[in-house]
Amino acid sequence: MTTIVGIFDDAWNVEKAIEQLAAAGFEDSVYDEAIVAEQPGSAGAIPFRAPGSAPERALGENAPNLISKPDRRTIVEAFKSQLGRYNLSHDVIGGYATAFIHDGKFVFVKTDPERAEQAMQILRNCNATRVVRHD
Repeated sequence: MTTIVGIFDDAWNVEKAIEQLAAAGFEDSVYDEAIVAEQPGSAGAIPFRAPGSAPERALGENAPNLISKPDRRTIVEAFKSQLGRYNLSHDVIGGYATAFIHDGKFVFVKTDPERAEQAMQILRNCNATRVVRHD
C-alpha cells in the first residue's frame, strides 16, 4: 500500500478534501490538534480530553474539574504515536510533528499504488500546502 499525506492550513480545505476523497472511494484519516487531543493516547500515554470539552463523569455540582487539559507536548507525542501506523521513518515523523506544532492539519490516505496519483491530485485541488507520497 501507498500512503499519501496532504498537509493543510485550514479546516475548510480539509473538509473539502475529505468529501472529494470519499466520493472517489478513498478512505482517509484526518489529524489536527483538536482531533488528536480527543483521542486516548497510545503506547503508554495517559488518556486526555480536548480543551473545553465536558468531563467524562460529573463529580458533583461543587466539585472542581480535575480533568486537566493536555499540554501541547502531550498532544504532539500522541500525534507522533498515531503516525507509527503508517510505517514512516523517524525523520519523516519528526518533520510532520514540526508541521503539526505549527497548526498543520493532516489527511492521510492509504491506497493502491495505481490510485496514488488520483488521491494526490484531489489533495492538490483542495489546496493542500504540501502533498507527499510514501511507497
